[in-house]
Amino acid sequence: MMKVIKAFLIILFLNPFMLFSQETPLSNDYESVPLRFYSYSIFDGTLDSFTMRQMDLNYFATSRLINRGVEEIFADKTFLKIKVSDWINYTWPTFVYAITHEEGHRSILTAQNIGSISQPFFNLHGAAYVKGVTDQTLINLRDTKKDSFIRMYTAGIESDYMMSKRGEMFAAFDLDSFSILYPDYLFRRMMICGYLCTGIIYHGAEEIGGLYNWITGLMNLTEEKDELARDICGFDTFGATKALFEDNYQFRRYVQYSDLSKEEKDFLVWRMGYRSYLNFLSLFLFTKPYINITESFSVSGSVGYALAPFGDFIDENLYFRFKTESAGSLNFYLYSRQAQNYKNWFPSFGLGIIEFAPFSWLLISSQTHIWWQPEKLNFYSTSSFFGGAFEITGKFFLTNKDWKTPLQKIGLSTSLLVKSKGFMPEIEQHDKYLRFSLGIEIGF
Repeated sequence: MMKVIKAFLIILFLNPFMLFSQETPLSNDYESVPLRFYSYSIFDGTLDSFTMRQMDLNYFATSRLINRGVEEIFADKTFLKIKVSDWINYTWPTFVYAITHEEGHRSILTAQNIGSISQPFFNLHGAAYVKGVTDQTLINLRDTKKDSFIRMYTAGIESDYMMSKRGEMFAAFDLDSFSILYPDYLFRRMMICGYLCTGIIYHGAEEIGGLYNWITGLMNLTEEKDELARDICGFDTFGATKALFEDNYQFRRYVQYSDLSKEEKDFLVWRMGYRSYLNFLSLFLFTKPYINITESFSVSGSVGYALAPFGDFIDENLYFRFKTESAGSLNFYLYSRQAQNYKNWFPSFGLGIIEFAPFSWLLISSQTHIWWQPEKLNFYSTSSFFGGAFEITGKFFLTNKDWKTPLQKIGLSTSLLVKSKGFMPEIEQHDKYLRFSLGIEIGF
């Protein structure tokens, strides 16, 4: 029931934001519409199932296409002085966003050769599940690979965060329009805070006995009799907090707020809960997606917060866009990350060039990441190790200016990722890893 209530409240909250949409709907004349590219991943290093990044990429492309189609179909039609297309595009994600969230959870188990079933649509209790896993399987994962066990809880929020970050980047580099990207971006950021602030709700309700009893009665989940029908996580943040602080504790599938110690509750409320508000420090969230410094140079930036298998992290992101006559735009991306386990901080940095077009038939993106992370990705570790990753993507297109259809380009993409040991968002493996990916690209 909790997820349904959150979704309903968020729909009510989102409606005022629709009034800020000032873009002209797309024209039915395709020649007047800016060329946009949509990426679909068909292979991402494994044939076992979708990876987290693969599902995120495919959902991201599909959501952009849906929003674009809705804008074209309903054009200037309004309802209560708000565009009909905005009513639709701000509402439909509330019913399907859990697809990527639950696949994030599921992908961690798949990477550990644990089979599970994603049920990304709300059941009668208002919850979306990943199920089909026994208690003993989860206990074995906790006792042998604690980092992956914790990430099983945090991966849904991780996926939401990376989805919103991808939308933010597309907006900063003008790779798609504000009205197309903003609904899912705003909803994801709201849901991240909704998850991470659950502890604050319980903490506040504790001060009022009757309210606390009502909250727990409304939001607490009851474990199904059939363990294969149970969700693997229950409350994501409660389970992650318990697993971070304790080893070999009495296993319970649906960890409740009352199961946490005072120190664990303080972490959940004062650290995880209040840090989640950092996700609202985004230029894209409140104003334009970027600031024009000159006619050919624009900047954008944001702060973000999410969870890691050893604690949490804070990102500072900067986006620089240089318009050129020969190669379109030069899009540069920089970030600084501060990760923390129990008491220690660990820095990370990254930079990249996004969608560089040296030729009309080629787009290139490349990113480099370096990090220091706690030994064994352990919550209590005071020592660190150094690592990093490099990834490059090439998108190759067939182009025909004589095509008299909206489809102007079609092609294939290939990607290569090389990483050392360590945690990297959207990549399930914590050891050294090499991944080759293949995708389909369309432009219209």
